[in-house]
Amino acid sequence: MNNPKNVSSLNEAPLFKRFVNFSSRYLYVFFVLFFITLFSSGSVFAADALWNTVAGIISVWVLRLGGVVIFVGGIMFGLGWKNDDAEGKSRGISTMISGGIVTALAVMVPTFFA
Repeated sequence: MNNPKNVSSLNEAPLFKRFVNFSSRYLYVFFVLFFITLFSSGSVFAADALWNTVAGIISVWVLRLGGVVIFVGGIMFGLGWKNDDAEGKSRGISTMISGGIVTALAVMVPTFFA
């Protein structure tokens, strides 16, 4: 079984064992070199552009969500008005107000992500 021609698994290969021993001893050195390379290459500064892109996407979609909630509240208010239902009118107005709050927050997203 010690014959290299009859190696049954990768774990028994002497080269693999040497690699595992080497990598387990110097793993922290690999991580330090990796982060030094990462910070010196300037790719970390791309995170600022990514952050601005994410803030823009959040702003657009939250604004759209607020508009949809206002629209649904308007429909609820109209149906409550048609049925002369005070509770339906009240829920419709409340939904429209909550949509307005969401829309106002969407407009303020650049303030939050500055």
